[in-house]
Amino acid sequence: MTNQSKQSFFYKIMAKLTAKIDPKLEKYRPPKKKEPPFTPKTEEELIGVIKRTPKTLLDAKTRNLLASAMAFDKMAVSVIMSPKREMEFLHESDFLGPLTFDKLYKSGATRFPVLDQNEQVCGVLNTDKVDPLAITEETPITKYMSTDVHFVRTDYTLEMLLAAFLRTEDNYCIVVDREEKIKGFVTLDTLMFVLFGREIADHFDSDASVTAVAKRTEK
Repeated sequence: MTNQSKQSFFYKIMAKLTAKIDPKLEKYRPPKKKEPPFTPKTEEELIGVIKRTPKTLLDAKTRNLLASAMAFDKMAVSVIMSPKREMEFLHESDFLGPLTFDKLYKSGATRFPVLDQNEQVCGVLNTDKVDPLAITEETPITKYMSTDVHFVRTDYTLEMLLAAFLRTEDNYCIVVDREEKIKGFVTLDTLMFVLFGREIADHFDSDASVTAVAKRTEK
């Protein structure tokens, strides 16, 4: 038997012997230290974990919901508001005739700020509260407008916005800046869409009270 053959035979014997003895020696070995699971310590690290999570576990919709929830107490109202250019203003001296009402209805909006003689908001007209069969060309805007007007600032967080909706039990707020200049408006539907997605937002009626919305959300 050549030296090379002897070495090969020796290695085979040792491999078999090691495979047989090694499991029996396991109980005498010191326990292996387990690596602690990675725990995010910052928001950036948490976002990194979410991004690395396979889409089979977290789809795009779920990722967006997580991002919205994380930004709830930081995102400003100005990010989600509808700008002033999308608002249509009425005047307290206007009349709410069938043609005017039809124009408002076709705009797709339901709330319209009403301005007084000083061009200040003195009320809000909610077309959902108007019976179109009961109005005439001489029906004043003031007959149907509400004087309960609620404002939030552009720098309010979404958390503060939700608190305002709950406090006022309304689902429409006019957005102003620090100089009290109108910048746009925001609705509860918009907030619900940002936080929970279209399915939840569509579940809420446009004229539903915020208290009822809160109760539904808690279920």
